[in-house]
Amino acid sequence: MTSHPEPRDGEMIRTTFDAVTEVLAPDVLLVRMSGEIDIASTDFAAEAIRAAVAPPARLVLIDVSAVTFCSSAGLGNLVEARNLAGEHNITLALVGVGRPIDRPLTITGLGGQFRIYGTVPEALADL
Repeated sequence: MTSHPEPRDGEMIRTTFDAVTEVLAPDVLLVRMSGEIDIASTDFAAEAIRAAVAPPARLVLIDVSAVTFCSSAGLGNLVEARNLAGEHNITLALVGVGRPIDRPLTITGLGGQFRIYGTVPEALADL
């Protein structure tokens, strides 16, 4: 997805974001997010999260290793994922958390509210 919000003063704002969901097992989903999660892409991120973090899934991994930027809107997407998982009794984990995600999670104190793993195989082995 490439978003082109309304230009201001002749400027074009371009945000590149993608989310691909993979079924690893009948009740295990992997959502691979890439690009920038910001105000221009937050609706698309929310759609991907809502589609994945729902029954019959029992485990959802969100791979953020290819995310290059995460705004407060992006953090809101992750918090929504955590809340939906709790409502549906689904285990949720973040995978591949690099600086673009780690920094805002740390600054806001949200990091301790997520299960975080370095790789998908590591998460699957533990969960």
